[in-house]
Amino acid sequence: MLQPQWFILPIAGLAEVGWATGLKHAGTPLEWMATIVLAVGSLWLASRAVRYLPVSTVYTVFVGLGAAGTAVADWVVFGVPFHWPVLGFLSILLAGVIGLQQVSE
Repeated sequence: MLQPQWFILPIAGLAEVGWATGLKHAGTPLEWMATIVLAVGSLWLASRAVRYLPVSTVYTVFVGLGAAGTAVADWVVFGVPFHWPVLGFLSILLAGVIGLQQVSE
């Protein structure tokens, strides 16, 4: 059965996508404030999950989801050109994240 802390990590990953994107695209004080709030929020959520899951698993899933989400946001929202090899490597990353979730206690 999926533990509740596994629901925290995707939210933390989404927040990481938000602040990573904000680092590049924020231009107004409000956008910078949102970037800071998302950065603090993502780390706080990850710190909640690490209380119940191994640090190595949390960190890998957190960063992996953030990296994959940022790449997808670049393609969908910001018009960065799509490249098949990137999708292939993101698929490998996702397989690793799912594998870690399956083997962690």
